[in-house]
Amino acid sequence: MKSGLGTRDSGFARPIVLAAMLMASGCGSDTPTSPSTPVAPGSETFSSVVAPGGASTRTFTLEKAGTITVTMTTAGATLGLGLGLPRVSGGGCRLSVAVNAAPGSTPQLTMPADAGQYCVQVYDLGTLRDPVPFAVKIDHP
Repeated sequence: MKSGLGTRDSGFARPIVLAAMLMASGCGSDTPTSPSTPVAPGSETFSSVVAPGGASTRTFTLEKAGTITVTMTTAGATLGLGLGLPRVSGGGCRLSVAVNAAPGSTPQLTMPADAGQYCVQVYDLGTLRDPVPFAVKIDHP
């Protein structure tokens, strides 16, 4: 006579044991579900020269929404500093925010922005007699 754990019972138990083992192997996995290193914000430096009556423009792209800060770090004079959107036709920069800016270590412009393309423009306020070199730091997400 056979015991209660005959061949029919053990055939039924195997799939249950196998399923339990597979489910347990999925628990406690060390595989990350998101990036292990956070995405750092972008930072770029834009430097050029502004001629009397002129302007210098730089475009850049935001991959995600966030805040753009612009800091003019060096310049030989107070210049116009603007932040806006590049024009689709005709080139140039359509400024959303503009200030008269002297160089410094704190941002002269700060603007919330959606993902997309933006531009920074440094321009003569009508006071330059000679070309002026400048450097601008653009921080963005």
